[in-house]
Amino acid sequence: MNQSLALRAFPSGVGAHPAVSAERVGRPSHAVWIPLCWLFIVSTRSVSNWFVRPDGTVVDPDLNGDPLDRAILTGLLAIGLLVLATRWERVKEILVNNRWLVLLMLFMGLSVIWSNFPAISFRRYCRSVGTLAMVLVVLTERDPLESLTALLKRCYFIHIPLSILAIKYFRNIGVAYGWDGAEEMWVGLAMHKNNLGQVAMSSGLLASWLALRNWSLRNLCSSLVLLSMTLWILRGSKNSHSSTALLGFAVGVCVLLALQCLKGRVPKVKWLLGALVLALVVCGPLVLLGSEVFETSPMEVVLESTGRDATLTGRTGLWSDILTNASHAPILGVGFGAFWVGKIGYAMYPLVNWSAVTPGWRPGQGHNGYLDVLVELGPLGLALTIGAILVAFSDAVRQLPADFEFARIRLVLLVSLVLNNFTESSLLKGTHSLWFLMLLVMVNVPSCRQDPLLSRTARTAPGAGGLKGAIAPPHRRRSAWQMSSRAYRQGR
Repeated sequence: MNQSLALRAFPSGVGAHPAVSAERVGRPSHAVWIPLCWLFIVSTRSVSNWFVRPDGTVVDPDLNGDPLDRAILTGLLAIGLLVLATRWERVKEILVNNRWLVLLMLFMGLSVIWSNFPAISFRRYCRSVGTLAMVLVVLTERDPLESLTALLKRCYFIHIPLSILAIKYFRNIGVAYGWDGAEEMWVGLAMHKNNLGQVAMSSGLLASWLALRNWSLRNLCSSLVLLSMTLWILRGSKNSHSSTALLGFAVGVCVLLALQCLKGRVPKVKWLLGALVLALVVCGPLVLLGSEVFETSPMEVVLESTGRDATLTGRTGLWSDILTNASHAPILGVGFGAFWVGKIGYAMYPLVNWSAVTPGWRPGQGHNGYLDVLVELGPLGLALTIGAILVAFSDAVRQLPADFEFARIRLVLLVSLVLNNFTESSLLKGTHSLWFLMLLVMVNVPSCRQDPLLSRTARTAPGAGGLKGAIAPPHRRRSAWQMSSRAYRQGR
C-alpha cells in the first residue's frame, strides 16, 4: 500500500467509528472536544514541531516557548475556563473534595518565587494548571465516566492508527534512529519511543477495560481492534521497544482481571489489600535472605526479564546526580520546573556521573518522576504528591461499591502510572499525556453518576449537544448536584 492509498483509507476506517463521529443522544457535550485537542497535542508533538524551521532546529516549547504553541494552548485554556465558569457549582464541589491536590497545585505556584528560572517555572506552572482545567471540563459533564471514556476513545482511535501509518508509510515522521544509526525506534506521532510506548500502554489498558465492561459485539470488535493495534506498537522494532510501557501494561491488565474476578464481591477487596500488605511484610525478609544466598536480587531478576541491565540503561548514575543536587535545596527544592532547563542549567546543576558517560548532553528529565519532584519541590512537595496519590487510591477503593466500573479504570490507570514513574518522569508536567491521565483518575468527583431525571431533561432539551447544552438549567442542576454530593459524602 502506498502513502496516498493509506491516507485515503484512514478517514473511512477510523473517522466513521462512533468514538470519533458526531455526537449522539446521551453522549457528552461538545465541550469535551476542548480537552481532546489539548490531550492530543501533549500526546503527540507540539504544533510548532510539525513545521521545519529554516535552520533545521527544533524548539522545545516547554522550555523556550513558541508563539504558535503559546497561542493555541492559551486559546484552548481560555475556552475551557469559560466552560468551567458556567459550571462553577460543580467545580467548587470537586475542588473542596480534593484538598490534597489543591494544596499541591498551590505549592507548585508558590515555588516560582524561589525558582532560579522564574520565567520558565511560571510558564510550566501555567501549563500544569491548564491541564487541570481541561480535566475539570471532562469531570464536570453530566456523566463523568462516559465523558472520560469518550475522550480517551477519540484520542486513541486517532492517535494509534495514525502512528501505525507513520511508522509503515511515512518513516521520516514515524521512525527515528540512535546516534550510531543502528538502533531503529518507532516514534509514530510522538517525539520518542518511550512517549509512544506510554500512549500505547494507556490505549491498551483502555481497550482491555472496554472489552470487559461491555460484551456487545460492536463494542467487543472495536475494543479488540484498538487492542491489536496497541500490542503491535508495544512490540516495537527489532532492536528497540519501551520496556517500562510493556511492564505497566502487563501489571495494569493483571489488576484489571483481578478486579473482574472480584466483581460482585467488592467488600473482599479491602481484605485482599490488607493481606497483600501483610504478605509483603512477611515475605520481604525472606526475599532479602534468598538474594544473599543466591548472590542476586529481585530487582536484577526483573530487569533481566525485561531486557535491561543493572544500571537501568544508565539511569542509576543519573539518579545519584539528582539526589546530590536535591541535597543542596533540602527543604523546598529548586523551584517547580527549574531543574531540567537545558544548557543554561548545566553549570548550576552539575551531573557528574552522567557527564562522565555522555558529556555535552543531558536528558530533559530524570527518568524517575518522584526524584524530579523531590529536586524541584523538596520533601514537602514530594509528600504532597504522594499524599494526593494515596488519597486517590483510597477514594477509588471506596468508590467500588457505588460505581464499580469508574473505580476500576481509576485503579488500573493509577497503578500503571505510579509504576511508570519509577523509570520515566511525567508527574506534574503539564505537557505530558500521562500527567493528564493521572489527574483524570486522581480527581475524586463527589457525584459519579448523574441524577436520572436531570439526564433525561438535559438530553431532550433543545441544543443539548452544544456548549450551551453541556449543563442543565441552573435550578435543576444545582439541586441534583448537591443532593447527589450529599448522598456520596454520607456514604463515605
